[in-house]
Amino acid sequence: MKTLLTIAALLTASQAQALSCMRPDAATSFDQASASEFPYRVLTGTLTAPPASGTTESKPVSLLGTLTGQGLTADGFTAPFDGNVVLQVTCAGPWCGSAPASGPFLAFARIDGETPVIELDACGSWLFPAPDQATLDRLTTCMQNGACSAQPVQ
Repeated sequence: MKTLLTIAALLTASQAQALSCMRPDAATSFDQASASEFPYRVLTGTLTAPPASGTTESKPVSLLGTLTGQGLTADGFTAPFDGNVVLQVTCAGPWCGSAPASGPFLAFARIDGETPVIELDACGSWLFPAPDQATLDRLTTCMQNGACSAQPVQ
């Protein structure tokens, strides 16, 4: 019995450690989006998402939401955006992202068809709640310079 408990504890510990996320950072997400084979739009504004009822936490799902706000340009968040977005919940093994409550967000939306796609991964890499002005200003600087990795955090 002791051996069985030890094996169960080791399996549980290895599963718990299998997902290792760095703390999500908008600058890192900017660089990842820039390096992607897909184009991205960086958007900020009010995201309205449908309730996630009927979905499970262990399966990917796509939901249709709306975002009203602005897109990032070299001049800052100056491009109006008011439209649908696909909220694509993805999983990494048993760990899945989750649909957000509605509210103000900063989103990195992949352009893959007519409707931008915001991936809701298990680490929260593409959607940031209530961005502060310093984050928005930093992303404007990143857009002007083409990358964030060399930009000092202020």
